[in-house]
Amino acid sequence: MNRTRLLASALFLAGHLFALGCSAPKPEPEIASSAPQSGYAERYPAELQATATSFSEREDVAKRVTGQFQGYPDQLKEPDWKVVLDVTAQADAAGRSYDYVERVRAVDGAVAFFNDNKEDLTRKVSGAAQYVAKQKGCDVDVTGATSHALEEGVERQLEKYVRDRNEAHRRIDRHRAALGKENAAALEKQADAVSFASYVVHIDMVEHKLRLRRMLEEIEAVKASIDVSVEAERTFQSSGKRTDEERKASEARIEELGRSKATLDSSATQAKQIDETMDERIAAAQKSYREAMDRLLATIRKNAGLPAEPSDG
Repeated sequence: MNRTRLLASALFLAGHLFALGCSAPKPEPEIASSAPQSGYAERYPAELQATATSFSEREDVAKRVTGQFQGYPDQLKEPDWKVVLDVTAQADAAGRSYDYVERVRAVDGAVAFFNDNKEDLTRKVSGAAQYVAKQKGCDVDVTGATSHALEEGVERQLEKYVRDRNEAHRRIDRHRAALGKENAAALEKQADAVSFASYVVHIDMVEHKLRLRRMLEEIEAVKASIDVSVEAERTFQSSGKRTDEERKASEARIEELGRSKATLDSSATQAKQIDETMDERIAAAQKSYREAMDRLLATIRKNAGLPAEPSDG
């Protein structure tokens, strides 16, 4: 009798553990869909299309950059090739590291903000510069110069911001004196390109795929959200005393929602077509990157007088 109970308990425990093992844990934190929100639903078709387009653009960037790898050794003038090998390997690894990836994400957000608000920022900075110039008795338009300086300054600071999270640049700093000014500058640009290409093919394109697929799952919810939002606007207009300005603003929101709904199906169709090839294109991009990187490392090792492949020992 005891053996029967023991066997039954063991089977129950095994089944329970099996069920736990087969149920995939939910990712933390769980982020809720924004589909019920009218603002998201209104932007959805444009953002869906932008995500699909950005995937193809990043794929092209990776192709262009990896195609330039073969010319990197010729850009350097009699460097210590062992240092170059170390820097290149570190740049390759950095592109897939948390430190670098999180910094690039932050920079992408900063770039998006700057591009979306460039005119306003430039106008404010130029206005301040123009005021100072006038106070000093200079009757000259500084808008163009200020705009260029602002854009260039932001670009340089963001470049420095990313490099601070790239181990390859610490290696360049360590050997800067021995490398010389020209070699160090060339190697910095090469490290930037290698790390970014590594990031694009291993992280960024995959994240684009996941984002696109998540958005494609929201199509029906977004359609429903648009209908609910339009109805809410109609109710808002008809309830209570609304000013002409309020009704005009509400009608404008209805029109925007209508335009979004009209383009939703075509945007989704294009996105689905890209989604069908994403896995294959990511694998091809990673393969092309790896082959180009292996050829580059082999050339550097040859220049350094090292074996084509590092020994296991």
